[in-house]
Amino acid sequence: MDITDKVDPYAFYKSVGCPKYFVAPMVDQSELPYRMLTRKYGADICYTPMFHARLFSTSDKYRKDMFTPCKEDRPLVVQFCANDPDILLNAAKLVEDHCDAVDINLGCP
Repeated sequence: MDITDKVDPYAFYKSVGCPKYFVAPMVDQSELPYRMLTRKYGADICYTPMFHARLFSTSDKYRKDMFTPCKEDRPLVVQFCANDPDILLNAAKLVEDHCDAVDINLGCP
């Protein structure tokens, strides 16, 4: 799918199992162990903490330290902050097989 393709939000909602309980992203809190704990207690869909797209794109160490995908952690939304669309796209491509959506943090920092 290309970024210019229209996406039906309801079709996406249905494709991830019609989640009722979302766990929002929290910097330095929403890592895999926390997400798995929230799933144990009923979370239907979780967000990763906010990742810096440039660091995620260019640093293997940052990527390996920050993002630990596992098949039980789905549906999953990966959140990035970025100010360059090309860098954001590159970061998103690195996670596309390990998540169900990518979120752009527009509120902080």
